[in-house]
Amino acid sequence: MQLSRRFEEIELLFQGLMESAKSELSESECTEIQEYIDVGEYGLALRTAVAIYAEENKVASIAVRDFIRRLASAMNIDVDQLLGRLPN
Repeated sequence: MQLSRRFEEIELLFQGLMESAKSELSESECTEIQEYIDVGEYGLALRTAVAIYAEENKVASIAVRDFIRRLASAMNIDVDQLLGRLPN
């Protein structure tokens, strides 16, 4: 896959993640994640999202979990390790 296509795919997945997470995360939490996305720090953005859910003991919806799974896979990040941090 072309590099530019991969970035487009990741950007679209993050848009979906942020839209799905709006009802679960505060505005400041969403802003924190979005700041990393805006500067292309995708791995940090994804890890921050997972950390917020874990630290705040927030249960991620099925949609959010799916976006996390797809993003981790697209970025070659250990999916099980990330999802394992999420509260049930």
